Amino acid sequence: MSYHPEWVCQPNHPPNAKCRGSKLAWPELVGKKGMEAKAVIQKENPYVSAVVYAPPDAVVTDDYCCNRVRLLMNCDAGCDYDNSTVFQVPMVG
Repeated sequence: MSYHPEWVCQPNHPPNAKCRGSKLAWPELVGKKGMEAKAVIQKENPYVSAVVYAPPDAVVTDDYCCNRVRLLMNCDAGCDYDNSTVFQVPMVG
């Protein structure tokens, strides 16, 4: 995979057509454990190089990264994210 900065982080423009991969959202992963969701995302979109766990009240940056998916988990900071459940649809960004 070659590196192209326009695929990585950009100003917040979610409908960005430059994101690569055939899958950019995973509604079927809501309710799944973090570890399982992360594995599915990495398998289904090899251009995603960062799957980041976050608690429901996380303050996140306003940039849009084509190589990142945030997994919003049903637990507080410091919990076992691998075994907690995803509570919002994971999407590239």
